[in-house]
Amino acid sequence: MSLETDVGNLVTQTTKLIDYFGGKKAAIDASVAAAIAAIPEGRKIFYVNQLTGDDTADGQAARPLKTIDKAIANTPFGGLCIVRLQTDYRMTLNISVDNRVLSIFSDTTGVKRKLTPVYYVSSDGVSNYLSGIVQSNGAQVLLSDVTVDLPSPAGLVPAPSGFVNAFFKSTSNGGAVILAVKVSACEFTSAADSTAFIVGAPNSAVVLEVLGTSFPASFGGRYISGIAAGTSPKDISNIMTNLTVL
Repeated sequence: MSLETDVGNLVTQTTKLIDYFGGKKAAIDASVAAAIAAIPEGRKIFYVNQLTGDDTADGQAARPLKTIDKAIANTPFGGLCIVRLQTDYRMTLNISVDNRVLSIFSDTTGVKRKLTPVYYVSSDGVSNYLSGIVQSNGAQVLLSDVTVDLPSPAGLVPAPSGFVNAFFKSTSNGGAVILAVKVSACEFTSAADSTAFIVGAPNSAVVLEVLGTSFPASFGGRYISGIAAGTSPKDISNIMTNLTVL
């Protein structure tokens, strides 16, 4: 066999090897692209309309969801769920936020949508709880351009009390290491006899940031459950807030 023949065979085999590698690489690239495409998008934006929405819709502005709960469920764990409210929203039960960031905005800047929590009877039938947002496993909540209207407890027996009488809350077993809340350009209103708190976290540290937000007059002692009116946050080791007095 001549040298020329050997070289020719080598070139042929090299060409086959290169073609084989090229084919495998293309298949690998296609598999990687498909795997990346299969990963759910972590940032979701949903419009919610409690009056005309449908929880089987895709949540776009023309096809809003009905509930905030469905928007959260449609967001992967660890993701950001942005809810744009097209109408006021009545909260008949707690909204649970587990290992996600929930941002609730008005769909129109400068037009505040109202969140209205209500009292409901506990599962054992012996207590009255305020509906609100329950955070666990690293959840964070942000509100912007929203009014939260705290209800009257008139006629409720027994009277609601403690951290279950709060709008933002962790579970009693400390389901959140840190309960993190930010309210921006919001308004908190309250029935004259309301006793409800903003935050209730008996076994969690609290981070509460307040920007451009108004509260009722003489609201001291109701920012965080268990913290007396007039208390400086500097004197509480597990609370971080830009409020100067609680």
